Amino acid sequence: MSKIEEIDTRVKAYLYDIGYHRWSQVHVTVNRMWTMTSNIAESLNAVTKDARELPIVELLEYMRTLLECWTNEKLLKANGEGFKDHIHTVIDGVKRFIVCLQNKRCSCRQFQLDELPCAHALAALRHKNESYENYCSPYYMRKSLLHTYKIPVDPLPDESKWNVPQHITEEVVMPPTGKRQPTRPQK
Repeated sequence: MSKIEEIDTRVKAYLYDIGYHRWSQVHVTVNRMWTMTSNIAESLNAVTKDARELPIVELLEYMRTLLECWTNEKLLKANGEGFKDHIHTVIDGVKRFIVCLQNKRCSCRQFQLDELPCAHALAALRHKNESYENYCSPYYMRKSLLHTYKIPVDPLPDESKWNVPQHITEEVVMPPTGKRQPTRPQK
């Protein structure tokens, strides 16, 4: 606009009057990623300015982590929660796992299948100095285990004293009629 103003001040005033949407190819009125941008490339360029000097692998890792943080932060912000409280990235050798303590989930899927904290969740809990007991299914707790054995199981009486209906004793059970599947020889 300063260059246009140097040429003719009336043009600048005219462009302001008719509105940006009439003459600008790209115009965004909202604040995107902490800076006013016209596209995501400008936003990433502004944030990754210092990281551009890194070797390519480190640069890609930096950008992946940055996008992961942004995504998780926006998701949790939309749900009205804090970011750093629940989502953790755990590096196990060369593999990376994402642990959400609030939802009791891990990208390895063991946390949600077993309903017990996996090794990655335990690492995140250790980092937060929290007890793993709050993240276990109630079925694994001592109280639940004791309830399992609360009902007495009486032993069966002698088989001669069983009261078996007549139609059951007359039933003849034959072996399966299907052909045996071919298998590999044992030796």
